[in-house]
Parts: sequence; C-alpha cells; structure tokens
Amino acid sequence: MENRIIFREMLTEIQTAADEAGGYISREKIRELLSGMPLEEEHFQLIYDYLAQQNIRVVESEEEVQELPEDEDRKSLSMYLEELESLDRESFEDEHTLLERAVVGDPDARNRLIEGYLPLICEMAEEYDGEELPAEDLIQEGNLGLLLAIDTLAEAEGRRQSSETDSTRPSCNPAAYRAHILNSINNAMEAAIRGTQERHRHDEGIVSRVNHLNEAVHNLERDLEHKVSAEEVSAYLEMPLEEIRDLLRMSGDQIDLDKGGR
Repeated sequence: MENRIIFREMLTEIQTAADEAGGYISREKIRELLSGMPLEEEHFQLIYDYLAQQNIRVVESEEEVQELPEDEDRKSLSMYLEELESLDRESFEDEHTLLERAVVGDPDARNRLIEGYLPLICEMAEEYDGEELPAEDLIQEGNLGLLLAIDTLAEAEGRRQSSETDSTRPSCNPAAYRAHILNSINNAMEAAIRGTQERHRHDEGIVSRVNHLNEAVHNLERDLEHKVSAEEVSAYLEMPLEEIRDLLRMSGDQIDLDKGGR
C-alpha cells in the first residue's frame, strides 16, 4: 500500500516535470524519478502508455527534451474524446481473452486493455458532472486507477484464489478481473473528489478563523482605543499566541497589529 501511494506521488511529479518542459519528458528522467521503486521493464512501458494518454510525449534523453519546442497546442478534452472514438474497437472485442493474458503478464494484452477501457473512463467521469473536479482531472485520475488495476491483476487473482476452495474455483474469472479494474477506476475518481472536498473545507475553515480573528482585533481596538498586539488578542480570545501568529501568516498580513508586541 505504501509503495502505491509513493507511486502515485511519483507519477504526479513526472507529469509536473513534463508540463514544465512543454509536454515532454525523457525516459532517463522517468527512471531517475522512479529509481526507488521496485519496477520491472513492463511497468515502465505501462507508465509510458499512461503518459501518452495524458498527451505527454516520452523521448529518449534529456538532450532531446531541451531541443524540442514547447507544445502550445496541447490537446483539449474534446480532441481527446474524438481520438478515443477513432480507436480500433476490434482490438478490444475479446476482452475476456485479453484479461486472461494480462493476468499472466502479457504486455500487448495490457496495452490493449488500457486502450479499450479509456472510453469507459470518460463515461464514468461524466457521471460525476457537477462534482468538485472538472472532467479532465477526473479522467486523469481514472486513467491512473486503470494503470494501477492492470498492474495488480495478478495480485487480485491471487486473493480470489486464496478465498476459494480447489473444488469450487474456476480456472479463470474474467468478470472478477473486470470488477477489479472498474473498482480501481471508480475508487481513484472518488478519492480525488474527497481530497478536493477536504481541501475546500480546510480552506473555508481557515477563512472563517481569519475572519473571526479580524473581527476580534477590530472590537478590541475599539474598546482599548489603541492598536493591539498579538499578545493582547491572544488573551482576549483565550487562544494560544502561536495559533494567533499562524492565523496572521495565513491572512497574508492583512490584519495589522502592533509589531512591538509581537
């Protein structure tokens, strides 16, 4: 679980580095950023495929990145959806076979599954219309959930087999594989939404506390008829001085107190 969290953070760092370079990143930079992760060559190929889905070009070396012009025409969501509609759907017709092959590590099957599930991710993102995140961000999170699900199909199969007896266990269960993938996509989207909601609540809480502090400062200055210090406000609100100072920093010094007392 810890490795997966770190992996998500590293993918975000990779995307940030690519954005700063105009939509490009080198294989050598990716390997450098992921040097601490226990990844095989097939994992890196999945990462390259994922970045391509995010309209990020993966090139061989850092020198090549420096020579490439910044991509000013990064693909919009509508262009992305148009490209998905033009994908060869025949390559995804036998989903069950692809799932079975992907479980045993077939890289071609994994790549074709990733391509085949992309339109479904867009449909799932539309179901969250009006939520905290725009569709583009939800699709990106869904794509990441898909990548992680494809990479853990064998792990999910192992858990399923350990929970079944030999007499009842089928040789394969494509429906369970599909459920594993869809759950991973859905969980990634919902986790992103929850994270955004929590950040909004946190920000709203800070604004409320800063406003409360500002009102207290005005009231205290009116009563004392002089500019008050942080210590005086702390005593007035019965709030720790360090907390007062934290709120003052969060306010961007919009609350003017007596500097001598601080």
